Amino acid sequence: MRDLANQNFSEKKSLSKSRLLRILLIILVLAGVFYIAKSKINFGAAGGSSTALSEAPRNLTPIVADGTEDIAEGAVDLVTQKASFEDVKFGGEAKATATRSFGGGTYILSVDATLPDPKNTYYEVWLVGGGSVIPIDFMSGSKTFWHLSLRSSDKYSKYSGIWITLERTKDELPEEHVLEGTF
Repeated sequence: MRDLANQNFSEKKSLSKSRLLRILLIILVLAGVFYIAKSKINFGAAGGSSTALSEAPRNLTPIVADGTEDIAEGAVDLVTQKASFEDVKFGGEAKATATRSFGGGTYILSVDATLPDPKNTYYEVWLVGGGSVIPIDFMSGSKTFWHLSLRSSDKYSKYSGIWITLERTKDELPEEHVLEGTF
């Protein structure tokens, strides 16, 4: 066994200058490698690009690109219309906006409404015109915000009227009129 009684434990071992220099050099090399890798490789950062958007200079002169003369050939102009509504049930508490676009065989309808919460009933959108009434669909939403979106083939552009009704049953008959409008 070793006798530890005659050992001097108060002395500290010191690092030699060459060993300290090697450790410092290794740390600098690792930091450099990490910096280069981080700048060249995206480590999942949001955005993924260091390109900044800026406004184009003013007073630029447009040029005509070759082959773009007939770019609009075969394009379809969509007709877009907005409906104005009248509240016929709640005395002005119900409000809605409706926009429709049609052309080229496509019909798009969007209806947004602020209506009282219909407890255990439904709101339905109808298109009216030429003596006929067509149910479109029930609105989706909750509390006071209700919405309907429709995109289909153009079989509705001849109808210029729009209704939103309060329905107790899901059938093909309009019940209580809430809003009535025209495009």
